[in-house]
Amino acid sequence: MKILQNSFNQYLNKNYFFEKKPTIAVGVSGGPDSMCLVYLLKNWININKGSIVALIIDHQLRKESKQESYLIKKYLLKNKISTKIIKINKKSVIKKSMKEARENRYEKLIKYCSRKNILHLFLAHHYNDNIETFLIRKLSGSNFEGLRGMQYKSINNSVQILRPLLLNTKKEILEFNLNNKILYINDPSNLNTKYTRVAVRNFLNKNKILSIKVKKDFEKIEKNYPIYLQMVYEIFNQMIIKINNNNILIESNKFFEQNKEIQIKIIEIIYKFLMPERESIRSKKIYNLLKNLLMKNIVKANLGGMDIKKDHFSINFGL
Repeated sequence: MKILQNSFNQYLNKNYFFEKKPTIAVGVSGGPDSMCLVYLLKNWININKGSIVALIIDHQLRKESKQESYLIKKYLLKNKISTKIIKINKKSVIKKSMKEARENRYEKLIKYCSRKNILHLFLAHHYNDNIETFLIRKLSGSNFEGLRGMQYKSINNSVQILRPLLLNTKKEILEFNLNNKILYINDPSNLNTKYTRVAVRNFLNKNKILSIKVKKDFEKIEKNYPIYLQMVYEIFNQMIIKINNNNILIESNKFFEQNKEIQIKIIEIIYKFLMPERESIRSKKIYNLLKNLLMKNIVKANLGGMDIKKDHFSINFGL
């Protein structure tokens, strides 16, 4: 689908909610994806009479990163886009892996937005990124929930994370940049096959038939997810004994009849219902809770501020 400014504007207005004269932030690496996004957002924000800030993360992983950050900042300021360079503390750069860099980047971006009361953070992930994420998670044995990949919108620490380019391919982004003469830089780490994502990307590019199959599998997961969610809620409703704003009591036998994936999803649903202002709980913590619940007849535990009590017949989740 060709990227057009008018279509992009209509998509944002139709699918997301913003305050009047919105203040938004966009993560900018300087690569083709984020430069395309910041260009589109700058034109959209001008129409809506809001403000935009481009956030550049200097990971300090390469000696050129500082120079590249200032080059992109100079270009953005020339195009009347407010820009902030955020440096990663060298103490946080230990493994020098893509995962570590991603975690450091998210932490800095979210903290900046929270501190400045910016409600909307835009990221430039695209369709190809999601296909790669799907395959990486599939190879690592991810569950049905994890195979969905990145979402168009999510919330982290009261900041709405938006990814409007997930509908678009890398090819479409490059065409848009070429047509609009948008400057961008190419990060050499994107060619380094020691990183899992780069290896997966190269594999998909070389195996066109398999690539088509992976895309079909991913789209099938996306299509069937609402059916899966409906099924989980139906199962959950059948095990509820009592429910109110502070407390949910369920039958333990019916809960333990389900497979682990359904059990995890039900605990996530309960957590979001009782703790709506908290962030999502990590799967690892839920795994540990499940292990505890299975091993003992009587259990008292806490999961991210939510109290859990299990006896011979029921499990009580409360505040």
